Amino acid sequence: MKRSALDGSQQTNFIYLLPGLLFYAAFVFGPIVAALGLSLTSWDGLSMPKWVGLGNYADLFSDSRFYIALRNNAELMIFYCVLPLVLGITLAACVWNLKQREQLALRTFLFLPYIMPTAVLGIIWAWLYNPAFGPFNQFLRAVGLGALALPWLGDFNFVLPAVGIVATWYFFGFCMVIFLTGIQRIDPSLFDAAKVDGASGRKTFFWITLPLLLPEIRVVLLLTVIASIKSFDLIFTMTRGGPANATLVPNIYMYQLGFELNRFGAAAAIAIVGAILTFVINYAIHRLVGSQNKGRT
Repeated sequence: MKRSALDGSQQTNFIYLLPGLLFYAAFVFGPIVAALGLSLTSWDGLSMPKWVGLGNYADLFSDSRFYIALRNNAELMIFYCVLPLVLGITLAACVWNLKQREQLALRTFLFLPYIMPTAVLGIIWAWLYNPAFGPFNQFLRAVGLGALALPWLGDFNFVLPAVGIVATWYFFGFCMVIFLTGIQRIDPSLFDAAKVDGASGRKTFFWITLPLLLPEIRVVLLLTVIASIKSFDLIFTMTRGGPANATLVPNIYMYQLGFELNRFGAAAAIAIVGAILTFVINYAIHRLVGSQNKGRT
């Protein structure tokens, strides 16, 4: 009987894993360790780094702009995570009942924004929001609602939702495709049994579809939370964190400290805090949604 190439000794198998491990160490683990070391120094990018220990972290947690960035990031999670999830799962439940050709056309159309670079989308939407010639304000004036025409990206109250709506538009099609795949995984006999028992569409959704989609909900939450925490290009191309820090998020603050003020140690400290937040929030989601999923299986 011919043996598999992976049936060798542990030393032989390790040789197969070695290229992947080296690649991971060079491009993932190495930069993380370098950023951690840099965050413990004061470095302007030209002179020799000076050891400051936890000084950058102490400065960071006494910096009001950092807390503003965290608060803005938390509010943006509504647009990056909650709204795309709700819209995606609702649309998936509706689209799933359509014929295959119609379903494919609608799924492709709604997924299109997700394949575009967010930096490009940011430039396009900044033009759409333009207070002078942007289509939004032009439409409002054309239908007699000129009083509602605003400088959307210059208004302190509306700029964050205006940016967040773009993120929702970008992600909800992707969420819908994930949920459609999940619905196709569910045993059709469950829906047939519910129909025979006279269950309404609403009850079928809340008692069968939604509970059995918990694995997909967990995946969507993990991906969108990571996207919201590392958000940069969309906001940078639309507002650069303004006006007056109204859309400042940690990654833009990190860019400003590092590449505008040459405070690379402080910028690295923000990167490390962001990485820790990502791990903590994703671990909480994994424990919360994963435990409920196990309880139902």
